[in-house]
Amino acid sequence: MSFSHNPDRGRALPPLNALRAFEACARLGSTVAAAAELGVTHGAISKQVALLERWLGTSLFERGGGRLTPTPEAARFATAVASALDLVERSTEVLRATGPDMPRLVRLTTTGSVASLWLVPRLAAFRARNPGVEVWVSESRELVPLGRPGGPELALRLGRGPWAGVRAEPLMSDEAVVVCAPSVASRLRAPEDLARVTLLHDEDPRLSWQVWLEASGLGRPTWGHRGPRLADGGLVLQAARSGQGVALTRRRLAAALLRSGALVQPFPTRVRLGTSYWLVLPRRGTPLSAGARALASWLRETARQEESAASS
Repeated sequence: MSFSHNPDRGRALPPLNALRAFEACARLGSTVAAAAELGVTHGAISKQVALLERWLGTSLFERGGGRLTPTPEAARFATAVASALDLVERSTEVLRATGPDMPRLVRLTTTGSVASLWLVPRLAAFRARNPGVEVWVSESRELVPLGRPGGPELALRLGRGPWAGVRAEPLMSDEAVVVCAPSVASRLRAPEDLARVTLLHDEDPRLSWQVWLEASGLGRPTWGHRGPRLADGGLVLQAARSGQGVALTRRRLAAALLRSGALVQPFPTRVRLGTSYWLVLPRRGTPLSAGARALASWLRETARQEESAASS
């Protein structure tokens, strides 16, 4: 059997079932495991892999030792196939979720701390106003591409901004404040008492204990560098809430815990961080879905209200 590409017949693509069988074998290392995942016999998997090898005119696996090992070229091909299949799967999800009986879907990406401490507690208000829109929130510490099929349309980010290749609108400013559990606060009379407790550090580069201590009149003492460092603002607040130490955090992220009394602010010193929260949209000219436009509008309005409340 031979395969040839006629430009008049469109793309020269291998059979989809053969690609699925090959990708599963390359990832799992055996026809048996691939068959179990795809719900067919291992003989069917072997036939599909052989079909793909004939289609491509090359061997894809080094067979021996009881495990299938893709050749270096096949391993690179498997990575590309997996990415393509992932894209098809995500795009299919979006299409199925936009049928006439389904809510409009919008995907947003942000960091775990912003999602759990600021966004998610407010989403009920968005849903009440937009009952036909379903928000899917994903977590990423890095800014991921926006506006691609099956991917997020919007992002909510912390940082200085702006970022290349996207549009970034400033939403809200913030301040760095010191917080801790009430049991820890009872041992603190003045900022210099912080030298005798554990300082909790956020990896956020704008949350510097040295800057806060200097603003409190203590200069930049060496003990300000001591203490554990946690990768996420939510983890820092969780450690502070459980009495493990004193945290330097963003006031907006700690606001609910401060209102509830789970955390207290032992000292009034605040360090202004300037614009800290950004609504990030795809580059200009990329169309937004109706759901994304509604979510972006609601985020802008909510930010204006909170900025106004903070300044009054």
